[in-house]
Amino acid sequence: MSERAYLLLGPETGAKEQELREIRDQLRKTYGGEVELSRFYPFETENGEILTVLNNNSLFSDHRMVIISQAEQLGASMVETIANYLAHPVETATLIIISSEFYLSQKIMKAIPQKNIKTFYDLLENQKSEWIRTFFRKLGISITAEGIELLIDLTEDNTQELRLICNQLALFWQIDQRKRPIEEEDVETYIYHSRQEDAFTLFPLIARGDLKQSLQSLHSILGSGDSQCSILLVNGLLWQFRRLYSILEALSKGNSENEAYLQAQVQGKNSPIKKPKDKTTYRSAIQRFDIDAVRRIIIALGEADLEVKESGSELTSLVLERLLYRIIKCGGRPLHKASFASLT
Repeated sequence: MSERAYLLLGPETGAKEQELREIRDQLRKTYGGEVELSRFYPFETENGEILTVLNNNSLFSDHRMVIISQAEQLGASMVETIANYLAHPVETATLIIISSEFYLSQKIMKAIPQKNIKTFYDLLENQKSEWIRTFFRKLGISITAEGIELLIDLTEDNTQELRLICNQLALFWQIDQRKRPIEEEDVETYIYHSRQEDAFTLFPLIARGDLKQSLQSLHSILGSGDSQCSILLVNGLLWQFRRLYSILEALSKGNSENEAYLQAQVQGKNSPIKKPKDKTTYRSAIQRFDIDAVRRIIIALGEADLEVKESGSELTSLVLERLLYRIIKCGGRPLHKASFASLT
């Protein structure tokens, strides 16, 4: 049983990302200095790449933190490989396995100490309300029940998105030095109408195949100054394309468009499409991308996620420009020309 392994389960991405940061901080304290980070997805592990990283010492740090995301998609042979590794782990690496499901193969779960297995559940509606109220209370700001309800309606179902939106609103409120409680109209004014561009405003441009506008939107997002915006952008697009994939799967089984929209899922979690504007966006995406293209795009987004985390900030723009070109112009197929330059 490996003490240098963790299993993070469940759909709540924000809490899992916070747990990752805490594990990394603890490793820094334990081993001193920086900890090298590597992230893999199931499709990247087929040739043993992850074992190479786990077993080979780094020239740049004393310890390595190796992450496998979307572990629910691991094949039987890779599950066996990881279980065998966990039986005889190296001293210089910590393996963290992440899954949106609540259970994983018993071969893996039995090889990790129970104290290192944590499950993160989505917040219930009443928990979201209290989370928002507490968030603003800590900043000395109050918010009405109606304001909280609208905030919940405007955010995705995880604390990562909720924290980002609340941070934006708190910043606007503090700049204006408002003393009264935040009300529903304030939320609409400061968040809904002035919301910064993100993956959810970029996706409709991609769905229309508008490369020029997509690139402009990309640079508006990167210009926000948020150090995490590129990671959130890739994750947001990954969420959208997984949703699109579930719609295409439903259509391929003979479901009507409306049935496919209502049955839409993201990693097994229901995410129905009800707003007319969203239906129009996904209708454009269905016409542009077939199911094979969406599979390729999901792989491309997984690769970009790793590149963004590994590349310096000066390369992030180029990585994401290439990603948009690969999605819109190549239907997710790899770019073969290394000379691809910035499109700005």
